[in-house]
Amino acid sequence: MADVLPFAGTRFATKEENINLADVICPPFDAITPPVQRELHDRHAYNIVRLVLGHEAASDDESNNRYTRSAECYREWKARQLLVDEQRKCFYVHEETMHIEGRKDPVRRIGFIALVKLQDFRSAKIRAHEETFESIRNDRLRLLRTLQVNTCPIHVLYRDPEQDVNNVLEEIMKKKEPIESFTDHAGNEHRIWMMHKKDPILRIHEAMKPKRLIIADGHHRYETALKFRDEMRDMTGRRDGRQPYDFTMMYLQRAEDETLFPQPVHRVLARELGTDTEIDEILEDIEEYFTTSEFKLDMEDVEKSTSTIKDKISPTKTIKTRFAMVLPNGRAWQLSLRKDADIHEMIEEETMTEDMKRTDVVILHRFVISRGWIGNPEVELDEDDVFYRTDIGAALRLLARRKGCVAFFTNAVGKDEMLTIAENGELLPHRSTDFEPKLPCGMVVRDLNVGFG
Repeated sequence: MADVLPFAGTRFATKEENINLADVICPPFDAITPPVQRELHDRHAYNIVRLVLGHEAASDDESNNRYTRSAECYREWKARQLLVDEQRKCFYVHEETMHIEGRKDPVRRIGFIALVKLQDFRSAKIRAHEETFESIRNDRLRLLRTLQVNTCPIHVLYRDPEQDVNNVLEEIMKKKEPIESFTDHAGNEHRIWMMHKKDPILRIHEAMKPKRLIIADGHHRYETALKFRDEMRDMTGRRDGRQPYDFTMMYLQRAEDETLFPQPVHRVLARELGTDTEIDEILEDIEEYFTTSEFKLDMEDVEKSTSTIKDKISPTKTIKTRFAMVLPNGRAWQLSLRKDADIHEMIEEETMTEDMKRTDVVILHRFVISRGWIGNPEVELDEDDVFYRTDIGAALRLLARRKGCVAFFTNAVGKDEMLTIAENGELLPHRSTDFEPKLPCGMVVRDLNVGFG
């Protein structure tokens, strides 16, 4: 069963210290680029990026590094009562009113932050949907060992067609005033409520028991929490499932809500993967199942090239799967999957479901890149082999600077596609999905040494 519990969170003392939460929250670590990291550090002295992803220094060693500095910063903020522990356990109900590009009216998202008991993926009650990178797992594990704080909730989805859980959340939101209300720097409005009464907590706890949780964002953090749990069990000998390390902080959202906006994640292959490639031979292999059409991009006009690529990969009524392949010199090809293409010939892995095989990003990885570009369907790409970018312009600029040998542009994996694949127990390739807007870190954190038991 899914074991969802209230907890005593730790929050910024916004009223006492006159802190605007908009100034101290930050995105999840994997959305923080170096420029964003610098901007967040400069935005406010208490921005939680100092805990989530602090600066590295040339003098870093085992005893003084960004992980130890995060822990020192956290202890200092608590000692100064900038961060204060809650005196009672609760669920944190969160409402976000989002202003989405291309949509006339604002979009409202609600969910709640809670503790969830960790379960191995084989239990089938908590499911991942994409593969992770070892180096990132190691980085997050090192931070968790040192800090012992969940700084950002893992974003999970659950199916609730009758809105049993959402009805309870809505009741709380109507009866009480929010404890926090702020507008973030993107113009999205946030409100937070505390749910601490026994009856609504029990109703949600019982309603969540039979549900399966699907990780939408936070795979590395979830696998890190599992690893940390296992380490602590070995260290303490306590395996009763009731220790602080047996749980992690999550943001739980109804899967049927239309408030997750999938973004495509494009691929730029590292320069080394372009050595000794013959484009005519690559095209010949791809054209076994794709229709190709060459076009030319002006690599100095990123805006115009971005518009052209969006047009080239846009699906039609008859062609669902389309990619664009672009070289650093601006030569480019539209790749359109033929109607008569046999997906089982293209991707021969027998244990893979048809749902998985027909997902664009799987076709891109398993056939276009592996068989077409690299010429080896068994190849496993390392994290240093690929640059992942959600922004077409950013990928084009990498190419123009000769950081990569080729870029592949694709359409987004849909939410329903992702849910089906996860429920089938399968994993998409690394960085297959990017759901926006991401839930910020810092609205509440969970200290593993506070209020448990």
